[in-house]
Amino acid sequence: MHPKTLLLLGGYGNAGRPLARLLLQETDDCLVIAGRNGEKATSAARALNRVYGGERVAGIAADVSDASSLKRAFQGVDMVVVASSTARYARQVASAALEARIDYLDIQYSTQKIAALKSLAAQVTAAGLCFVTDGGFHPGLPAVLVRYAAPCFDSLGKANVGSVLKQDWASLTVPDETVIELIEEINDFEPLFFKDGRWVKARFSGMLDYQTMDFGGKFGRQYCVPMFLEEMRSLPETIPALKETGFFVGGFNWFVDWLILPLAIIGLRTWPQGTTRPLAKLMRWGLNTFSKPPYGIVLKLEALGTKYGEAKAMELSLYHEDGYMFTAIPVAACLLQYLDGSIRKPGLWTQANLVEPDRLVRDMARMGVEVHLKV
Repeated sequence: MHPKTLLLLGGYGNAGRPLARLLLQETDDCLVIAGRNGEKATSAARALNRVYGGERVAGIAADVSDASSLKRAFQGVDMVVVASSTARYARQVASAALEARIDYLDIQYSTQKIAALKSLAAQVTAAGLCFVTDGGFHPGLPAVLVRYAAPCFDSLGKANVGSVLKQDWASLTVPDETVIELIEEINDFEPLFFKDGRWVKARFSGMLDYQTMDFGGKFGRQYCVPMFLEEMRSLPETIPALKETGFFVGGFNWFVDWLILPLAIIGLRTWPQGTTRPLAKLMRWGLNTFSKPPYGIVLKLEALGTKYGEAKAMELSLYHEDGYMFTAIPVAACLLQYLDGSIRKPGLWTQANLVEPDRLVRDMARMGVEVHLKV
């Protein structure tokens, strides 16, 4: 099979760097590291070539806000992988990919991004292109865990997925754009979960309808609020017995969760233009100041149903100590299936509903994600 060339927008960033390393480690394909700073891109490419040998990596400047820059960057590549905090430019990037007749994958969370991509879905399908959105671990994996569990039951009635994300934020170099996008996501997400056969909206963005989940080990029991992910939408249709499902995200730290987030919800809904940047500065300070060990990320499925006429329960947990690696590994595992042609098909897909779950879990485990299954 002829090697493909993937262009990584934001390829020298916190998520792009580990993703580039994994792709060079796992495949024989070529990469183009791209970002607004051409010197950083070429420097990152040279460093990768020194480690992995050969000249499989190139670096170029590409500005997502400039359509002509994207048009030049997309020449001669097979897919663009968006690993940067640029969800507000999703339509521009996707349109440029459509014009260049190349495939697309992003690792961003944004309901506005989903709406923009859905508006292009018919054109994507007609062009025979494969567009994949919501890559990473959340979004990206919660629906995978439910799909992984479903064949283990004759009837799967309940399948909830929770996440705890404890990062040493003070040790990370996080761009201002990433924090601003995080603040915008707070105003963007829908606090929905599926219960008794219908999608229910939690009160006050989930703050009043939180659940607790036992993440075991060093994290123990944590509270989590419902957070709707596009990948979860189709689960009740594809698993007809399912009466309860949803994704529930854990908090950052007590100061951010109970002071900054409620303030952000009120501020962004009353005066979004004037409060976004001050709230982003406050969010950065709260994350850096009050986030304490233990650190790590857990994604856990709790499933209940029946097998051979008897009640059955399953717990499946995924763990990694590094949030950016936990973002990159599922994307790399998804791209392995894409690159061998097994999942590439025309249309707009979420990562979680396109991949083959068993293989994805096995490949993630091989690349460093700890997998724990309890039946």
